[in-house]
Amino acid sequence: MADLSAVASRPDAALNHRAGGRARASVAGVIWNLGNVAVSGILTLAVFLITSRILAPADFGAVALATAIVTMVGTLVPTAFGEALVQRADLRPEHLHSTFWLTAASGTLIAVAVGLSAPFFAAWTGSEILTAILPVLALRLVFDAVLTVPASLIVRRMKFRVVALRTTFANAVGGLFCLWMVLSGYAIWALIFQQLINALTCLVISLWTAGYRPAFIIRLAAIRDLRRFGLFSMGSRMLNEARIDQFLLGLVLGTPALGLFYFARRLFLMLREGTAGVFSPVTGPLIASLNADAAKRRTAYLVASFASAALAFPLFGGLLAVAPQAIPIVFGPQWTEAVFAVQGFCVLGMLAGLGVIQASLIRNIGHPDWWFAYQAVVQLSVIPIILLVNPFGLDAVMLTLVLRTVVLWPISLRKVGQLLDMPLGAYLSSLRGPALGTAAMIPVVSALPYWAPGLDGAPLVASQVLLGTAIYALILVATSHRKILNILRMIREKRGISV
Repeated sequence: MADLSAVASRPDAALNHRAGGRARASVAGVIWNLGNVAVSGILTLAVFLITSRILAPADFGAVALATAIVTMVGTLVPTAFGEALVQRADLRPEHLHSTFWLTAASGTLIAVAVGLSAPFFAAWTGSEILTAILPVLALRLVFDAVLTVPASLIVRRMKFRVVALRTTFANAVGGLFCLWMVLSGYAIWALIFQQLINALTCLVISLWTAGYRPAFIIRLAAIRDLRRFGLFSMGSRMLNEARIDQFLLGLVLGTPALGLFYFARRLFLMLREGTAGVFSPVTGPLIASLNADAAKRRTAYLVASFASAALAFPLFGGLLAVAPQAIPIVFGPQWTEAVFAVQGFCVLGMLAGLGVIQASLIRNIGHPDWWFAYQAVVQLSVIPIILLVNPFGLDAVMLTLVLRTVVLWPISLRKVGQLLDMPLGAYLSSLRGPALGTAAMIPVVSALPYWAPGLDGAPLVASQVLLGTAIYALILVATSHRKILNILRMIREKRGISV
């Protein structure tokens, strides 16, 4: 053990942040993420379409409740220490090994506890199927815990191609397995096993590609080195992933209403993955590596914010406009009552397109405590909102949650302006093109059913999509052509094409 401890304490140049080619690696990461989103999105959407047509809202609610319980309890597993491994400047092998055993042991113990507690959760929530679902779904906690260190090493080295291919392959395997189970008549279990297959596939690929093999070294000093950033990241993850809203809605409104909310949230998460999710794996390690260069950090942030907004604003704004016609046609009439919740999540999605980039900036330049406090206010406000507003129904709860987010969001904007040493007006003006294009698109698309009463069904939705795309594209190009050309130039240079 003495020899192993000595080895663990030695500096390892291979663990340093990437010193050169960071912009090139980041652009490459965005390109790979776009490919991943395209492939994974098609599979995920196919699974979502089929399961939503087969399952009733109450079935979705049961899966949502099980997922909320596992996710909430799973936030006690310190997987967020992986983010500290990405952020830390002087990373050593002892940090990796100590984090591995901490997360693996915690994940295993908590998974066993969830499995043993399944009858209690079933009796407490009145959903008997949780007795069977929870012990199986809890295995995801073990897979995610063991994944922490190898996945963090891959991100730290900015190997975004590996991240994209891993996610694509995991989604493909999980999606195809889920479709097979759905078509075989096991729709609820399909949604459970899809999560497990995705997590297990990511784990296997990460262990294979990261080149990490755990040694039995546990150093309390190494954990203390990571403690500050790790605990605040863990706290933020608890707030973001605990699914307090799903859990409370299941208790106070029942599984049918929770099913409508879960349907809307899943649609939101899929679209967010195709917008802000393209940039979120890249911005964190990039900003962490630029801590000593404020000018480059500001440029990287503004480019990422504009690109994310240019994707998120029209996608979520367009869905907000077409949702009343599109949701019943595409997913089935049983989801008509979910339209308002979908529209509420669309507003949140437009803000999330910028929020992911804001979180990367604030946390990775040394203010994880501020971001944790902000997230605490945002997320914990869910509890009084649901408890006070639930007698008025799901739509009232959704409206209040959206208003809460809109009111609190400027606080994070002001913090970003301070960290970038940049006037808030200058930052917002950089988003003018996506904002103006979306603002013009939404009312026109929403009014089309009244302007063209002869259109109905799928032709109407298709016409709305085409009209909205044309309006947005024209305004974006007219107001932001220089920014677009700059981004295209970066992509061409990544591919080795001269400007």
